[in-house]
Amino acid sequence: MLWKRLSYHHKLFIVLIIASSLPVLLLGTIAYKKSSETLMQQTEQDLQIIAGQLITAIEKQVSDFDRFSILPYYMPEAFTIFNQPYVPQEEWGSAELNAQKQLIRLMSAYPSINKSIKGMVFYGMNESISGYRLSGSSTMNKNYDVSEEKWYQEALEKNGGFVVSGVHDVKQFEGEIFKAVTVSRLLLDEQMRPLAVIAIHISPDFIERIITSSQLRDTVVTVVDADNQLVYASDEQLAAHLLEHPLESGADGTWVADSSLEQRNVKYSGVVRVNKYLGWTIYMGKNQTDILQGTSKIRQYTVVIAIVLMFASAAVSWLLANGLAGPIRRLIRSMRNVETGRFEILEVPNRYDEIGQLHLSYVRMVKRLNELIHSIAEKERQKRKAELYALRVRIQPHFLYNTLNSIRMLAILQQSPQIAKLIHSLNRLLQSYLKLNDELMPLSREIELLQDYEKLMDLRYTNTFEVKWDIPDSLADAGIPAMLLQPVLENSIFHASRGLSRILMIIVRARLLEDGRTLCIEIMDDGTGITEEQIENLLQERREDDCANIGINNVNDRIRLWFGQEYGLTLRRLEPGTAVIVTIPYKPVRKEI
Repeated sequence: MLWKRLSYHHKLFIVLIIASSLPVLLLGTIAYKKSSETLMQQTEQDLQIIAGQLITAIEKQVSDFDRFSILPYYMPEAFTIFNQPYVPQEEWGSAELNAQKQLIRLMSAYPSINKSIKGMVFYGMNESISGYRLSGSSTMNKNYDVSEEKWYQEALEKNGGFVVSGVHDVKQFEGEIFKAVTVSRLLLDEQMRPLAVIAIHISPDFIERIITSSQLRDTVVTVVDADNQLVYASDEQLAAHLLEHPLESGADGTWVADSSLEQRNVKYSGVVRVNKYLGWTIYMGKNQTDILQGTSKIRQYTVVIAIVLMFASAAVSWLLANGLAGPIRRLIRSMRNVETGRFEILEVPNRYDEIGQLHLSYVRMVKRLNELIHSIAEKERQKRKAELYALRVRIQPHFLYNTLNSIRMLAILQQSPQIAKLIHSLNRLLQSYLKLNDELMPLSREIELLQDYEKLMDLRYTNTFEVKWDIPDSLADAGIPAMLLQPVLENSIFHASRGLSRILMIIVRARLLEDGRTLCIEIMDDGTGITEEQIENLLQERREDDCANIGINNVNDRIRLWFGQEYGLTLRRLEPGTAVIVTIPYKPVRKEI
């Protein structure tokens, strides 16, 4: 890692620069974020007010069209044609012609009332159609089926209620198709029977005129209808993004979106207002760069101050580092001399700061190291002397082993096979004791040693106990430390038989746990048993006067030294008797030949 390779001088230099610059950058960043948030909130509040005023103006204009749609009720003679059965145009008489003239006079008056009206059509329930178009042909397109239009269906459903559509193509007239917002209403007679649907087609330009008259500078406006269809957009790319990601229906809120402007991405933030009367949604927003233009100075000042402080802290840190690095370099040179075995004592500097204390502690440490090295040399000499003594001591078990072999051969010659077998068993046990620090032995070999020990104990406690062996052949090669189970069996024979008037039954069983990695060896007896307090004392305390305690703890310690703390020895009460459970990892080993 590069940081670890840097010298103390450079590390201190870097840390001081960061320590002096970071607070300034942090405070500047916080101030910039807070001012940005305040500006954004203020802008959102202003846009909410403007959007409310704008949607109110649009609603007022549309409400005028709402009033226009009920004007036929004040001129009932103009649409008496809808009260009569449908008569084809080629069969019209004077009554039909007069009614048609009255209707045309009514329709032609509408554009003079409002210049945004581009045309209107009456759809009679008697299947008659009459219409007027301000520019272009007013001839009706007979192949056009108005019943498929959503606004027409809504007008019928509302049964006299006012309906406003989004921008759509008007195909009712022959000639060029034009776009319009259609307001419609079902006209009813005095008996509340449907007569006709009046449809007034309005140019969407009236929205642009309202927005232009509001003098909204650097503000984008998008208007969509209830079906999320575009009605008006000052930025078509932004409008396309908003249409792809609409807000929840009927909810006011804020929005953030990206748009391309002159081959660069521009981020906009704004508000959303929904008008329930029209079912339209207005998105109004501004360029975030324009909104946050006032906060850019805070960011610039922060950067300038940070740069100035970095240079100032660089100069100060350089001076401090030089003052601190000199004594440390001298300490490093002295340490290298100590590494080579030259314990040269430095002069104690005349300073009382941390560097001076470090120097003084180092001098004391060098003196102490010199003393320890001489002490270690003396201990090594004593250790070699102790090893020679240990070699002499180890000769004694071998001498005993050889002597027992001689006695065994003599017993065979004297025709005492029982004594020979017992001495042979004792020899094997003694040989195993000599291997306590060697590698693991197979479980089958450990069981043979236990059986030898059983024979010796049977000689001592005749007809006192009986041992049953339940060792699967599949576990014969399981590795186990030498003579691990002998203290446990000895403990069962010696303690469990106390006070019994019958033969003590001992079972030695081995099995593999479900995980397939743990060997479990159980030594169970039906003897006098053990209390919970005794179990706790056996596993937690060491008393030199209690041989059973020493043996059990010795087994537990050996297991944990060999295999780790997750393995060991546990005791469990039985009814009657006691169970000693030994768990070690299952590790097959090669059998001895």
